[in-house]
Amino acid sequence: MRKIKLTRANKSILLKALAPYYYRERALGHSTQEVGKLILKINSLPVDKKATFSTEEIRFMRTTINRLRNERLSKGQYTDATDDMLLKLI
Repeated sequence: MRKIKLTRANKSILLKALAPYYYRERALGHSTQEVGKLILKINSLPVDKKATFSTEEIRFMRTTINRLRNERLSKGQYTDATDDMLLKLI
């Protein structure tokens, strides 16, 4: 368990990273319960407050943020927000 302080930008980038994974798993017929819970947890958090995340949640968030970062790099887009969030998760 680890506490992480999420800003408005951090929450936004996390939700942008988790949403495609959620919809892809749902389309494939796989269980989306855990990622759905994580999305709801992040969405309900107050801005600039610390929240406790399990090591599994942190690993999952790091993976999806890294995928989003790689996607943006391949398109030549900015990755400042994803880089900031990755630093918080490492």
